Amino acid sequence: MQAVYEDISFDLCKMESSENYHSPTDTEDDIYVNTEDYRAELKNSDISDCNELKDKKKPGKIFRSAFGLLLILGVLLTLCVVGILYHNKVVSYEILSEQYSNVTETLMTQEHEAKELEKLYEALTVKHLQVQENLTACSANKNNGQCEEGWKSLGLKCYYFSSFKLNWEQSRDYCVEKGGHLVIITSQTEQNFVVSQIGETHWIGLNDLETEGQWMWVNNKPLKETGVTFWFSSPGGAREPDNWKKMDPSGENCAALGDANGNMHTWFDASCSTIKKCICEK
Repeated sequence: MQAVYEDISFDLCKMESSENYHSPTDTEDDIYVNTEDYRAELKNSDISDCNELKDKKKPGKIFRSAFGLLLILGVLLTLCVVGILYHNKVVSYEILSEQYSNVTETLMTQEHEAKELEKLYEALTVKHLQVQENLTACSANKNNGQCEEGWKSLGLKCYYFSSFKLNWEQSRDYCVEKGGHLVIITSQTEQNFVVSQIGETHWIGLNDLETEGQWMWVNNKPLKETGVTFWFSSPGGAREPDNWKKMDPSGENCAALGDANGNMHTWFDASCSTIKKCICEK
């Protein structure tokens, strides 16, 4: 407002010094006109400044808007990625759980079937042994004195119990010379019979000379095939065969019925070079 007054004072001074004098009315009109012109000029200047200020603020506003939009898009993209990963994890877990359940069920079924087969095998083995013993018992009285002198009969078989001692290989050859072989025990009945005839340890026709741990009868049939064993086993944990090498570095590779301690009802592995009596059969 002071600027307006200054303009007015300047104009009055100018009018006083001017050669062309105007009336007071004209002066007032000029003042009014100058004031209005100043206001118009001031208004135009303000509008120009505002427009200039808006033009300066406009790029910053656009940048902030763009940055905000990018930030929102980034958040949305992150949420989408997290959602996809979570979904894949859930699906993978469900698939693995289903596969685990299927495998577990299959294993349980197979285990049950294996147990059933094992029970069936055991039942058949027992049945086979019972039938074999019954056949041996039934034929025990059919020999009618057909065994040679010095031989004892059980069913259709004849047994010879030596009175002198040989090592295992000599005993094997001796039985062959007498027309038979070292005894092959295949049933509880036969085991009971030969045990009842001896008072000390005797060689039987069992060995693992060819392959350690694979016991074979002298007729080349594996011990596992006959399914009948009478190896010694004590409550303290000692078990035969144990392949003891203290007396013979080559081990104990031949089987005998009974031992030096009087255990006549079971089998023991022994050094094949040991001298013992033997049991032959034919």
